[in-house]
Amino acid sequence: MQVFFLALILILTALPPTQVDAAATPAGTAVNKIGQLNSVNTSALRSQPYINDGTLIERYSQGTRVEVFTEVTGEVWNGSDRWYYVRIVARNLYGYIHKNLVTLSGDAVDLSVPELDPAFEAALDAQGFPESYRPALRKLHAKYPGWSFVAFHAQDNTAGNPLLTLSRAVEAEYRPGVNLVPLTRNRSHRTYDSSHGYYYTTDQWKAYDAGSWVGASKEILAYCLDPRNFLTEETIFQFECLSYLPEVHTLEAVQDALAGSFMANTSVPVGPEDETSRGQNGTITYAEIFMDAAEKSNVNPLFLVHRCRTEVGNGKEGKLPVAVSGTVSGYESIYNFYNIGAYASDNPVIKGLEYAKFGYSRDGSGPSSAEKTKYLLPWSSQWKAIVGGAKWIGSGYIENGQDTSYLQKYWINGLKSAAFSHQYMGNVYAPSNESYQVYKSYQEAGILNKPYVFNIPVLTGLPSEPAPYPVGDLSRNNYLKSITLSKGSLSPAFHSEKYSYTATVDGSVDSLTISATTHHASCSIKNTGSKTLKTGLNTFTITAVAQNGEERVYTINVTRKESSSEPPSPPPDGIGATNGYKLVDSYLTNAWPADGRNKAGQILSSLELPEGHTATAYDLAGNEVSGDTPLGTGARLEIRKGDGSPAGTFWLVIYGDANGDGIINAIDLSYIIDSMVRGKSWTPAQNAALDANRDGTVNAIDLSYVIDSMVKGRPIKQD
Repeated sequence: MQVFFLALILILTALPPTQVDAAATPAGTAVNKIGQLNSVNTSALRSQPYINDGTLIERYSQGTRVEVFTEVTGEVWNGSDRWYYVRIVARNLYGYIHKNLVTLSGDAVDLSVPELDPAFEAALDAQGFPESYRPALRKLHAKYPGWSFVAFHAQDNTAGNPLLTLSRAVEAEYRPGVNLVPLTRNRSHRTYDSSHGYYYTTDQWKAYDAGSWVGASKEILAYCLDPRNFLTEETIFQFECLSYLPEVHTLEAVQDALAGSFMANTSVPVGPEDETSRGQNGTITYAEIFMDAAEKSNVNPLFLVHRCRTEVGNGKEGKLPVAVSGTVSGYESIYNFYNIGAYASDNPVIKGLEYAKFGYSRDGSGPSSAEKTKYLLPWSSQWKAIVGGAKWIGSGYIENGQDTSYLQKYWINGLKSAAFSHQYMGNVYAPSNESYQVYKSYQEAGILNKPYVFNIPVLTGLPSEPAPYPVGDLSRNNYLKSITLSKGSLSPAFHSEKYSYTATVDGSVDSLTISATTHHASCSIKNTGSKTLKTGLNTFTITAVAQNGEERVYTINVTRKESSSEPPSPPPDGIGATNGYKLVDSYLTNAWPADGRNKAGQILSSLELPEGHTATAYDLAGNEVSGDTPLGTGARLEIRKGDGSPAGTFWLVIYGDANGDGIINAIDLSYIIDSMVRGKSWTPAQNAALDANRDGTVNAIDLSYVIDSMVKGRPIKQD
């Protein structure tokens, strides 16, 4: 299906409203008033009316506007158990704030929901907006009938370009260093994947952008990617089409947008190469520069202002942000107002200034003639940096179809090249942050009722409710540091990121103890301790539980061998061996086949027997053998007294020769595997031969010994 854009300018009159269903808010005393936070310190928005790190959503500053719906009972704080259920207007986030932290105004919350408007519903149908988008769009249309909503049907970049799902978008965006959050944000917003820069052994994160940013979690990515979370008048401007509209984007609106920044009411010199008709007496205001930028790049100047403020900041205590100070050593009189080229690194500002001075050459030779012409490089004046940067943004992003703040951050158009990668910034919150600043600028300029066009992504297969905002500042580290068994040993050797293990124990072992430790002190462990073993396969799962409740499961398959019906007997008195052969209990060893030491005649002649005793050799099948006949594991030596009565029996063990044919080959590998995986058992001698390295456990190490013998000719130690 092709991505389509169908713009419908909908200037319709809203019908009389009805009241919203009160069941949408928690039970309590109705308040329904506008308020603001009053604490000089930050106030915590929580998922429940209780104070702990697990309920923390975010903290907000004094003066933050809230809608208060109900008053409920919760944890006592400062002598009161009264809490409000509220919405943070600027962020469209719901939660609980203690009543003492909110000052109510006399203004009521607008709880009305417009009646269905047939013409508007038809327009939504034509655009293909899912039902889960529509309640918010109806409310926006009722208040701002001149606004237009265009459905951008996002497609995947996999074969056939199917419609994009939210889960696939998260998967595609979840790559190391691509999506970042400040290190100071809640732990629920930070990645805990070791492959994405989390070091679980030290509880640290890989740092980006000079150490203040870390990888984002999948949960915050899902929240930011789900457009339905941002369909309020304060948050929708991340979907605003960013073309320059002269009737809307006036000099006065730009001046208002600059308020509170280092650029407010400030003039700078006009450079010799600055192509402007604005300014006077050799100077020009920043507001005038942004108007020049809009006219020359066809990009919304208010968007440019807020992109600048997002990227370089507002300046503090009269100090200019470094990227626009023009005083950096080696980059004097060089400026970068949008941090273009300042990709994640140890010093992103310098990377941005390198681009501002040299363009893409990076070798000090300076920008190419094409770059100079297109982007006004090098950016040796404030005017060139703001106007040239606007041209760069317009050419590289807006003309490419990334014509909203959202699409510049999340390029989810699979029909375009560089989908999911050609993205302006790493900050996952940037679109919503810029959106609110644009909204405030329009509100203060009195131009919210202008005919804005919003290009809203539509994803397929969405759940009925928007992706939730991650809650809590609790550790998510649930990696185990060790797992140990009181009997047997793990195969493979334990590693925190390996989750399946095997172990084999003798048939005489009917129980064992599993112990485990964690990397993080707040992580707990379930299902360790004493375990009863049945013959054959026993499966145990050890669960590491993070402080926030997330679980990581490790599985151990323990095989208990069958009990032997042929226990070895101690060697009879007076019987021994020479020529390097070993008699241990009832086993004869050190008969390595490659040296010919497994020949029946040589073994028999090496036995030391009491006077009158005789010895006879039998192969594994029970046939009497002698001379140069080779023997394998399980062959037996019968010792008899002079009167023919039994004096003792020895079984030959050749470590690695599990099947008893006297040859080390692939058949022996299969015997070891059957013992490890299926718990198979053979004669006691064969069971002993399975343990090629003689560490008391049959595991992958024994396989490696046999393979080394087969492939490299490396002898398996027998003595």
